[in-house]
Amino acid sequence: MISQQVLHSIEEMQSLTPEWSALWRACPSATPFQSPEWLMPWTRHLFKGGQILMLTIRDGEDLIGLAPLFCWGTAERTISFLGAGISDYGDLLFAPGREGDCVSAVQQFLVDEQANWDVLDLQELRSGSGLLSLQSAKEECSVCPVLDLQTYPDSMDSKHKVDVRRAGNKLRKQGDLDFVAAASLDEFFHLYQLRWGTMDSDLRLFYTDSASALAGSGLLRLCSIRIAGKAAAAIFAFTAHKTLYCYLSAFDSAMSKQSPGAVLLGWLIDQAISEGMKEVDFLRDNEAYKYLWGARDRISYKLHTRNARALGSAG
Repeated sequence: MISQQVLHSIEEMQSLTPEWSALWRACPSATPFQSPEWLMPWTRHLFKGGQILMLTIRDGEDLIGLAPLFCWGTAERTISFLGAGISDYGDLLFAPGREGDCVSAVQQFLVDEQANWDVLDLQELRSGSGLLSLQSAKEECSVCPVLDLQTYPDSMDSKHKVDVRRAGNKLRKQGDLDFVAAASLDEFFHLYQLRWGTMDSDLRLFYTDSASALAGSGLLRLCSIRIAGKAAAAIFAFTAHKTLYCYLSAFDSAMSKQSPGAVLLGWLIDQAISEGMKEVDFLRDNEAYKYLWGARDRISYKLHTRNARALGSAG
């Protein structure tokens, strides 16, 4: 028998973590942005108020689905995904073969609670998400360029391929060139400040917490390139289900013309291939450099409605 329960506190979320982790590993469409390693730190450090609405869906005692939601706002009470703002994908988690049951459970929850919310705003849903069936028309949300590693390196721009090789050769002439597979966060934060400026303290705490959790689960790929012992670029990335997610990069702006970031990215892509990854997801925004590697656009969508009754009844 399928049942639902809503968790309202971070303590309840924490107690669910073992089952949550197992469901995340089993869910065929899961990304790191639905994992406890990402959402628990977000809730601890970046959740700025509102009501946690983590919907758990069970068949008997078995957890078959989880929708990480929260409600925020006063004039308009809006339901969004936990992790909103810094997460490049949002969705529910479901056991294999149970997505339809879980979507129906989410629909029923929204209908039952329709007096308690005004706007449903679920962002960054991938095109195959079952939640999109709750709305008749798709609304585009963002673009995530994705590199199919089965086409790489033939898919690379020919000039870019030459430029990256030359950049690597030039960097080697400056001193020992080291690729660090497990860089330190201090190194990453230093390069981040050189490139982007001071990081907000809460965001720094979030990255510290999430990096530790992701590393503990074997998902983190925090790498750097050092030239004559000095860090020149770093990439904060993670893996899940045969995909490398390139989340955030930083580099020494004084070396930008020498392209250490591109050389590091080329090395990281080679590492992903050696690990059996199938694709590299460059995540949101269509920066030109992503297409030089051979990436192709993947559209994400949003589910947005002001009328709870528009969702109908799951009865």
